[in-house]
Amino acid sequence: MDYLRYYLGAGIVCAGIAGFSLGGYWVWSGFATYLILLLIDLVLKPDLRPRQINMPWLADIPLYLHLFLMVALYGAFFHWASFVTENGSIPVINIIGAVLSLGWLGAVPNLPINHELMHRRNPLARTFATILGTFYMDPTRDVAHVHTHHIHLGTPKDSDTARRGETIYTFAFRATIGSFKDFIEIEKSLCEKKNQSFFSPIGRFFRAILQVSLLIGLAGWFGGAIAILISILAIFTAKMFVEAFNYFQHYGLVRVEGTPYDSQHIWNHLTPINRMIAFEITNHNDHHMDAFAPYYTLQPHPAGPQMPSILLCFLAGLVPPIWFKYIAKPRLKNWDFEHATNGEKKLAQEANRKAGWPDWISE
Repeated sequence: MDYLRYYLGAGIVCAGIAGFSLGGYWVWSGFATYLILLLIDLVLKPDLRPRQINMPWLADIPLYLHLFLMVALYGAFFHWASFVTENGSIPVINIIGAVLSLGWLGAVPNLPINHELMHRRNPLARTFATILGTFYMDPTRDVAHVHTHHIHLGTPKDSDTARRGETIYTFAFRATIGSFKDFIEIEKSLCEKKNQSFFSPIGRFFRAILQVSLLIGLAGWFGGAIAILISILAIFTAKMFVEAFNYFQHYGLVRVEGTPYDSQHIWNHLTPINRMIAFEITNHNDHHMDAFAPYYTLQPHPAGPQMPSILLCFLAGLVPPIWFKYIAKPRLKNWDFEHATNGEKKLAQEANRKAGWPDWISE
């Protein structure tokens, strides 16, 4: 089971493929897996057991298989769009279902697998990661993630760290813009060292545009104008899902610039479904301690800062007052007293003041 559990991601992509193959209201199948997984995760106890993986190559299979499943998913979508438009119009409810299914599956399990592969040292894995980023409109995600987030997490320099009082809606756009700015700065610097134009056809910027354009172009080629519209909305939705889940990874945590980060600067979501479909991203501590450690070697740290299921957090985050009152504030208050250093307590007080939250440290 320590190997098979990580095929859950493949299973939900297959649900999306089956949905487009069946057509009609079945196109909602991909997105419906979110609600099913959420309900299951809510009744299960936290999973604190390390994995027993003796054959790493076997644990890597679902990572590389995923790209082919995503191609099959979009292939099924192209076929569905072509068939339906040839035989009449597509009901709006089914267009929404197609967008949400492609958007959800373009984020989960796509982002976790993309994330795992971008941290691998071999070129094939990183190539796969770059291609997978196309399905959520960000083939250059690895640049800012590795060179900015993993260095500056918990500080104002990291656009991937959500601030106290910040909503999921504003964060999604701020993180997207911040990540793109970091990419431009880092890529320009690299291009200068190579004596190469930032807009070179062999550069990352040009290739990223080409990849996304190719996906949308194939949608138009096979499915017509409606498929173009759905694919554009789907990859945008996937991008918003990606940033929405990113929102919870370090929410409200602070760190004094120049000091080393540690496990207290990272939230964990150690529920069973989270660990499976996220390929241990939610088992977050060890990943930041060693970014090159394969997902199956990460050890759960129940003593570190904990959050509930990230699937539940996402649902709560859609209604900010609920997220703040019942999840964010209680856990950050505990963090300020139990985990923060003296310097971080001062930063937390300032963050609470800016957010309009109570100054519980002084109280």
